[in-house]
Amino acid sequence: MRKIYHAFAILSLVVIISCGKKTDQERAIALVKSKYANSNQDLNFDGSKLDSLYNISPRAYADSVKKGNELDVTLAELESQIEHLSQAESDSVGLISAKLTKERYHLLDVAKTKPAFIGWKLSKIVVEGEKADTLSFNFDKGITKVVE
Repeated sequence: MRKIYHAFAILSLVVIISCGKKTDQERAIALVKSKYANSNQDLNFDGSKLDSLYNISPRAYADSVKKGNELDVTLAELESQIEHLSQAESDSVGLISAKLTKERYHLLDVAKTKPAFIGWKLSKIVVEGEKADTLSFNFDKGITKVVE
């Protein structure tokens, strides 16, 4: 009976502690509210949204790798066809190939930059008043401070 009582007490304590923990968005809102505590502006957080920030978006990274691979195929096709063209046509294709190669090197530089998590962004905060304005704030990784 005593073991059941201790187990129930520990379980109750865990439930109480876990229910009291704030979400990331609630912590971000609390930081913004503390920053604007002495302000006369009323902020509405109802439609606010918390998003993660990356040095480069994972989607942009994937798109640059995909586009780079497509450029490799196109450049290989151009180089194989350039031998069968006249000098004027070959020069034109050479110019196109040079531009594509320059773009490919740019995409290779982008691909070297791996997506890295750098923090959070709370957006769509409405400033209530005569002129309805929207604000957004950036936060560090742990949502402990507002980053400018």
